[in-house]
Amino acid sequence: GYHYGVWSCEGCKAFFKRSIQGHNDYMCPATNQCTIDKNRRKSCQACRLRKCYEVGMMKGGIRKDRRGGRSSTCCWLHHLGSA
Repeated sequence: GYHYGVWSCEGCKAFFKRSIQGHNDYMCPATNQCTIDKNRRKSCQACRLRKCYEVGMMKGGIRKDRRGGRSSTCCWLHHLGSA
């Protein structure tokens, strides 16, 4: 689905939400260059959060309408640009 300004899976949506609400200061145990993909996304929280921002997730991308669906008041599609 479309979450926080980008298309993402439910797992990444939940991780990003917990990270921005909890103000977590994650530390990478390596060199801040961990590979984050579907199979290794849980290996480093610091690098996973960095990747969230790199792909365009935004703190301000929270939907105002929690009932679901799309409307002019809750749709964040303008962040996609013209595709």
